[in-house]
Amino acid sequence: MKHFIKCIFLCAVILFSGCTVKEQVRVDIDRFNKDQASYTDEDVIITATLEDVVSRYDLYRGKKIELSAPFTYYGNKGFWTWFILLQEGENTLRCYTHYYRLRPDTSAISLLKRAENKKGSIKIIGFLYQDGLDIKEIYHEGMSVRPDVFIRRGYYLGW
Repeated sequence: MKHFIKCIFLCAVILFSGCTVKEQVRVDIDRFNKDQASYTDEDVIITATLEDVVSRYDLYRGKKIELSAPFTYYGNKGFWTWFILLQEGENTLRCYTHYYRLRPDTSAISLLKRAENKKGSIKIIGFLYQDGLDIKEIYHEGMSVRPDVFIRRGYYLGW
């Protein structure tokens, strides 16, 4: 019995020590680059403007960024997957996700239609790669959509 309790305690310690969630910290790219060592234990989200990301693309590449801008298109024409095109003045950036291969979940479409009707901007959090921003979350007026979570709506047939 004594060994069983030790085993349960050891398993609990391993389980709870490996499941800790990192604290989210939002910083700008200049502050992050000055002191990267102090952000090792946090989930760093770099806040940016579309103009800054386009002009200093290589500096942001591979990092998790938060970007807020108006969009001009969403669909799948001319690219390998469904995407959103952010545009502010002359600056454009494609935001995509492989989870929405050809068509996104209905919650993403309704969020984008709501933003389109209000002529508002959306906020996107994702990782910047060579071909654009890989979407992890989309926000607009308190609503959020994660492309990796699909809500399957079905009918119960009562069998």
